[in-house]
Amino acid sequence: MARGSFVRWVIRALLVVVVLVAVACVIVFVASGRMLSARVEVPVAVAPVVLPEPDDTEALERGRYLVDHAFNCRICHAEDFGGRAEIDNAAMGRLWGPNLTTGEGSVTRDYTPADWARAIRHGLAPDGRRLILMPSEDYFAFSDEDIGAVVAYIRSMPPVDRPHPGLTVGPVARLLLVAGQISFAFDKIDHAAARTPATPGPTLEWGRVLGTTCIGCHGPGLSGGTIPGGDPSWPPAANLTRHETGLAAWTESDFVRAMREGRRPDGTAIRPPMPWQAYAGLTDDDLQALWLFLQDAAPKPHGGR
Repeated sequence: MARGSFVRWVIRALLVVVVLVAVACVIVFVASGRMLSARVEVPVAVAPVVLPEPDDTEALERGRYLVDHAFNCRICHAEDFGGRAEIDNAAMGRLWGPNLTTGEGSVTRDYTPADWARAIRHGLAPDGRRLILMPSEDYFAFSDEDIGAVVAYIRSMPPVDRPHPGLTVGPVARLLLVAGQISFAFDKIDHAAARTPATPGPTLEWGRVLGTTCIGCHGPGLSGGTIPGGDPSWPPAANLTRHETGLAAWTESDFVRAMREGRRPDGTAIRPPMPWQAYAGLTDDDLQALWLFLQDAAPKPHGGR
């Protein structure tokens, strides 16, 4: 092949590649845009959140405990619940935990009890958009009383004026969304599932409720791996099952120490985004319930989610 012909062939090949990449980018952008803007409905009747009486201090304290040590709402919504950037980089975009107070920029100021139920239990905004990065699958199993206490506590927070800067979904996040590596909680929840009543205490039954807060990062099978939609700098979530790549060699005392002190049995530190500082505030009974739940999970190799 003559040199001139070879150069023309290379140029044509590069042009074809450029066109294919451009077409792929357009497809990803359009498809992800439709996914983000789609309006859906909960396929069952939504029971509105039942709020406790304003002077029910016991319920407010229960809400504070769950918010700070089980639901971990401050991680995404900031210490003052005024909202913060969960992820902010060119690849993933700007994903913002919104303002939950009654101040300027609040997304929940006009929420009805049914709106709170849709958001917390079903991962749905009042206008029918599926909420991105809202781990509603972690909270679906909690009782009406617990959800009501959580909402009452959040609503009791002082107003914070912090407008939402807007959602910006970056190219990598859009690609992961279209590829199914980032999914909406709404699509993962069995909305018609019955809730099994469980009284808080050191029991497997309560552990199954409390343990749902582990699913978002460690997966429905609790075997960990790459956290879907997480920051690329995050380490893989640990395997919490009794598999040899997980907690097979751990004792209950090892587990409690890890939750209280952020240290594994070998002394190494547990890295973010594992919020062990929040779980350190769990009661002894709740930690025992969690341990029973993890011990009951079927062993799976690390990364099987």
